[in-house]
Amino acid sequence: MLYKKYRLYDEGIEIMIPSDLRESGAYTVLQNNFMSQNGRVVVTITKGGSRLPQEQLVARLNEYYQGFVRDVIGFECIRINKRQFLKDVFGELRYSSSMMGYQFYNVFILGIYEGNELIVTMQCMQEEAADNERVFDNIADSIRILKRDRNTEAR
Repeated sequence: MLYKKYRLYDEGIEIMIPSDLRESGAYTVLQNNFMSQNGRVVVTITKGGSRLPQEQLVARLNEYYQGFVRDVIGFECIRINKRQFLKDVFGELRYSSSMMGYQFYNVFILGIYEGNELIVTMQCMQEEAADNERVFDNIADSIRILKRDRNTEAR
């Protein structure tokens, strides 16, 4: 499978997305969406507005977990991980859910970008979870927060 590199948020975040996922027209300045042609695989990268210091990452991930337990229909936690990309620490929550009679496999990744939440979500149909597990791992492993030289930007 081939991947395409995207630089998001004024070149501050780098992520590799499979070439068979296309940028969706439904995006905003804070959100980027990618979708398979058949709509069965979706990847969303969202730059949140909530401040999130590194020491609060685990507490915020726990808040999301509790919200999912309360609000997500058919929520079943599969795994909770801590990921580290270079020096950046991210929390990861993998779970299944149901909506309109369909079962979904979901990956929720919470990190920090410029002091705010950075959320990456990936979703596919539950029966395609095994096929997409490696793809989702590759996407997650590709996330890079690019450190920019502020002196260079001022020129």
